[in-house]
Amino acid sequence: MAQATLTEHPFAPSAATLPAQDSVVLRLYAAARLMLGKARNSAHLALLQTLCLPVTALWCRVLRFDPAHPDWPDRDRFVVPSATLHPLLQAMLHLSGTYGFSESPLEYGMHPGVETAPGPAGQGIAAAAGMALAEHLLAKRYGRSLVNHRTWVLARDGDLATGVAMEAAQLAGRFGLTQLAVLVSPTPGADRTEFSNSLARFSASGWSIRKVDASQLSAINGALAATLRAKKPTLIACMPPESPQTFRPQPYLSPEEELTGPWSPTARRGATAYRSWLKRLARHRQRTAFERETTNTLPSLLMEDWSRLYRRAMQPTHQASTQQAAITSLHTLSALLPELTVLTATSALPRTSAAAHIQPDWPCNIQEHGMAGMLNGMALHGGILPCGIASMITVDRMRAALRMAALMRQKIIYLLTDDGLALSHDGASWQPVEQLASLRAMPHLAVFRPANAQEAFACWKAAIRWQSGPAVIMLCPNPPEHSHAVPMQGSAARGGYMLHGSTTRQVTLMASGPEVSIALETEQLLRQHGIQAAVVSIPCWEVFSNQPEAYKTAILGTGTLRVGIEAASGFGWERWLGSQGFFVGMDDFGVSAPANAVYERFGITAGAICARVLKHLRASGAIEERFLQAPSPTSR
Repeated sequence: MAQATLTEHPFAPSAATLPAQDSVVLRLYAAARLMLGKARNSAHLALLQTLCLPVTALWCRVLRFDPAHPDWPDRDRFVVPSATLHPLLQAMLHLSGTYGFSESPLEYGMHPGVETAPGPAGQGIAAAAGMALAEHLLAKRYGRSLVNHRTWVLARDGDLATGVAMEAAQLAGRFGLTQLAVLVSPTPGADRTEFSNSLARFSASGWSIRKVDASQLSAINGALAATLRAKKPTLIACMPPESPQTFRPQPYLSPEEELTGPWSPTARRGATAYRSWLKRLARHRQRTAFERETTNTLPSLLMEDWSRLYRRAMQPTHQASTQQAAITSLHTLSALLPELTVLTATSALPRTSAAAHIQPDWPCNIQEHGMAGMLNGMALHGGILPCGIASMITVDRMRAALRMAALMRQKIIYLLTDDGLALSHDGASWQPVEQLASLRAMPHLAVFRPANAQEAFACWKAAIRWQSGPAVIMLCPNPPEHSHAVPMQGSAARGGYMLHGSTTRQVTLMASGPEVSIALETEQLLRQHGIQAAVVSIPCWEVFSNQPEAYKTAILGTGTLRVGIEAASGFGWERWLGSQGFFVGMDDFGVSAPANAVYERFGITAGAICARVLKHLRASGAIEERFLQAPSPTSR
């Protein structure tokens, strides 16, 4: 095929003044444009073509990516969170030799070049901010000789306008994440006012904003070079040319004939950077620790050392709340696991003395949604075990990010404080009625609701071992009203166990969290009536459901009346109750009253539950008429 002349490209300067690197960029740009023309997403072709030259320049001249080692820890992250823009990523991966171009969509987990799964608008920017924070933390620990890469985001203008992106942008500006950059272009034909307002909001959040003509390679090169020197997070607004240009690809080589694979500029530069990095890694004094963290491997004796430190820290405390025990577990774990990084929302800061020692290292104010999105990015980056602390009342604000973590099966641990009704003697009008059920319905998410300090620590250990996705630990600020005996059978680490009662039982009382104390009181009342009952605590349904059937049958019993007790919706409890059991909980919210009064209104007291059990047993013929008179209800 005849050699192409670069002067025939509509965006190129004269051949005499064109630098060699720019010549390569324009050639690959032409090949990428041809590939975009074959993409199925033709409705957004104008947007893809506008961003094509900036993205090609980034991949050809700046991006650190080795196609032969696409999961290299010190590679640049190129985040494309919108499926609309995936054809550009496909084209770049094809031209660098790592992916055969196809009309089928790219799937997260199927190709290492896909850094995150597509999701709701704004989630990608928040995840990229988390990746930049992870890079910042690892660079502080191991130095720039091992960790010195950037996170690039290819976003849409709609992403900038979302609340989660705005919250993450503010956190990125406050944390000084200078290795973060966003490339974005306004949607063709849309009103530019909102786009300009979004740029102004990012600028006010501490970002460096650069506008470039997306058809001028020299301006794009200048913006990329300035980004590498910037002391702030950077947003590059790639503006469409004022007058439409006609693309003429005929003088250029086809994508199949271009310099692709190991001969592409991206691959050559990436391979050189990777070899240099391997030499530095081999000489680094912290090589073993770095490799352990970047492969997400836990120390061999972590659980034993952690248990010893936790017992020592909890010795002065006689009756600790689950919140205090979980925070103590967190602090003792951080002394053994340097990759553990905690982001804390203002909503989780202590209102009671039980959590007075929460000292956030990375405070996120009230930006829980942005915080949750950043936790996703920290987990995706690798080398970090992210943990977020927020109030239970904010879980709905974080739900979209939490669903993304579950979808991608990322290991993130959430501590949700102030669970339940017993927040104060004045009570509260907000109760978590449906939150527990909705979280338990989320695939791959483990929801823990411990009843006492011992369970809180066991739940922490189970959350660390949970490999299917994120884990949520719900915590109560008040100590349990009754001290819990040594488990009779099983352990909390297995998700459910028998806490107290008789093995030859007629009734199985199942509960979680603070309601376990009510179940213990109910068991005592039933014993006074000659009814044998057992109390079963189920702090985590997901872990318990994974246990062998023989274990679950031994804990729940066979041929017994099963009663579920929880200050929340009963949705989902039918899986444990069977056909004859019943649930005691809440079916309404908005009641502003002290906790005891609310519990009494919904019948979540030992006396009321005992009366229902006796009535049910009498109706089924399991007990005689003499048990019709139930004991007087008692307060919780």
